Amino acid sequence: MATDFRNATTRKARHYIPGEQTSEPGWIKLNTNESPLPPSPKVMAVLAELAQNPELLRKYSHPMGEPLRSALAAHWHLPKDYFIVTNGSDEALSLICRATLGPEHSAAFPEITYSLYEVLVNNCGAMYHVAKMVSKPGQRFAVDLQSLEQIPARVIFLPNPNAITGEYIPRERLRHTIAASQKLWVVDEAYNDFAGADATMLPYVGEHPNLIVTRTFSKTHALAGLRVGYLVCSNTLLRDGLLAHKDSYNEDALAVRLAVAALEDAEWHQKILTTVAQGLHTLRRELSALGFTVYDSAANYFLAEPPAGKTAATVASELRAHKILVRHYPDSPFADCVRISVGSPEENARLISALQQILGIAA
Repeated sequence: MATDFRNATTRKARHYIPGEQTSEPGWIKLNTNESPLPPSPKVMAVLAELAQNPELLRKYSHPMGEPLRSALAAHWHLPKDYFIVTNGSDEALSLICRATLGPEHSAAFPEITYSLYEVLVNNCGAMYHVAKMVSKPGQRFAVDLQSLEQIPARVIFLPNPNAITGEYIPRERLRHTIAASQKLWVVDEAYNDFAGADATMLPYVGEHPNLIVTRTFSKTHALAGLRVGYLVCSNTLLRDGLLAHKDSYNEDALAVRLAVAALEDAEWHQKILTTVAQGLHTLRRELSALGFTVYDSAANYFLAEPPAGKTAATVASELRAHKILVRHYPDSPFADCVRISVGSPEENARLISALQQILGIAA
């Protein structure tokens, strides 16, 4: 038997389980919340230009993610020192866990949310607590901010909109809670742009040293395969701690330049947001007509309960037979739901057509 070289923490470590990926042609992926549109044409033009510059690959990338870091500071009108460029926002979350948590400090997050939080907290040897969800009109699984704040934990992770459910908490309400809190709040804004231009907490980072905002280029900039994210924090001591855990050259030279091109193309970014908003409206209407219960969402996905006579597991399985992937979470509080990402208009139409066949409903 091989020697077990793992330390005590790693022996208890867990793995994150991502949505199914496929490289086979003909599949429609509505299970991992990717953009329905490709990246900005300006991104592809810059990519072609960068292919002619071998020096970018021969030399190390900038240790702080330039030129993206400066571009982000200018875009958000915040000091450059507030920004740490990361390998997707998942790396930002990992840095926060490693810098703030341990056996002596625990974390908290909603009962239903991004499952990576549990993995990252557990894998740095810390404990976590969950706040039970509450029901409200239009949203069966809503975040209880008061319960979350009352949990005896050092760090609170909260996606806004919330992962899986798509619920958006108005930022003024969230700001009031953070201002009165002694805990560190990590507001994960992976889907925040879908909630509107005034949805982000970034304008308040400088006022609240107990606030970190994490963001990504994966969703609203259609760069999920590039792995570019960032965190924003005004707390100097905390930032120093985060940088102590960051890899020396954690983001590659091509990625930061392509992300700058995406950031600067506001028109294409808005096109993605508009496409998603229209798709969300259409799918909600069409699914409701098929008998689904569709919960409110401010993201690019939603939870939906199938009509009587079909379980969520059956719907997901039968859609897969049509080469359409949606997300089903067995053994969860929402196992009776499927989570569906908004696709392109053509993909959305194929989804509805497949569901009509599955449910035996004439088009």
